[in-house]
Amino acid sequence: MRFLGIDYGKKRIGAAMSDKEGRMAFPYAVIENNAKKFSVIGKICENENISKIVVGLPKNLKGEETEMTKEIQKFGRRLRQKIGLKIIFQNEMFSTKEAVQIQGRRQEIDASAAALILDSYLKKEKK
Repeated sequence: MRFLGIDYGKKRIGAAMSDKEGRMAFPYAVIENNAKKFSVIGKICENENISKIVVGLPKNLKGEETEMTKEIQKFGRRLRQKIGLKIIFQNEMFSTKEAVQIQGRRQEIDASAAALILDSYLKKEKK
């Protein structure tokens, strides 16, 4: 089972992919957050035989929803409608900051953050 991980941002969307067994996550692509985002994600899912999509969901330090949380939930609902795959929301607190600590600030940072989100979900599922 192959998973797609998503780190949603207002300008860019990071995408990561698992291996075919759904055990490891790898940065895949950075997608511009524009009108074409759903078709781009749909093509990735089709070309790579994606079974489920894991979307990072930020919360504040108290574990409460923020405005961005609501925006990402809306994005996830629209993504499910457009693509038809199951959407799983995964806590993503500090994923971008962690990615920056690992590799420094680069253009691929959004894809690396998506890989951390997806990896967190895959580890949770193994337990």
